[in-house]
Amino acid sequence: MDRLDIRIVDILQRRGDLTHAELAEAVGSTPSTCLRRVRSLQKAGILTRNVFLADGAKLGRGLRAIITVTTKDYDLARRAAFAKSVGAEPAISYAYGVTGDLDAILIGNFRDMVEYQASCDRLFDGDKNITRYTTHFISETYKDDPAIPCDPALSEG
Repeated sequence: MDRLDIRIVDILQRRGDLTHAELAEAVGSTPSTCLRRVRSLQKAGILTRNVFLADGAKLGRGLRAIITVTTKDYDLARRAAFAKSVGAEPAISYAYGVTGDLDAILIGNFRDMVEYQASCDRLFDGDKNITRYTTHFISETYKDDPAIPCDPALSEG
């Protein structure tokens, strides 16, 4: 990656809706160069998808929660089964296996407490491997930015 690639990645993480002409103007290049670079960054797996982020509250899903999960055994087969069940749960937006005292952290967007409880029942009640789950409801958002900082040290030139 060179400086132009880094600038392209940095901008597209925040404004994925830019045309190649607008992107070119923002990074000081040409549209054809930007198109070629974006395709190359996609092929390399650096740019993985182009999405618009939605406001959960405006979609009727204003109850946001962070759910921490502890299990008895966290071997490969059980992790795969847990990942499959979490992946099938529509209200869960993010799910991570983590190190430390916990085994997983989930982030969900729910319509209300009824949907939250139904999701937890589906995910945890039938799973004898789950020893504990704790929910933290989000009351305030201090920062909500999915962009990953682009390190200039990655630049080849």
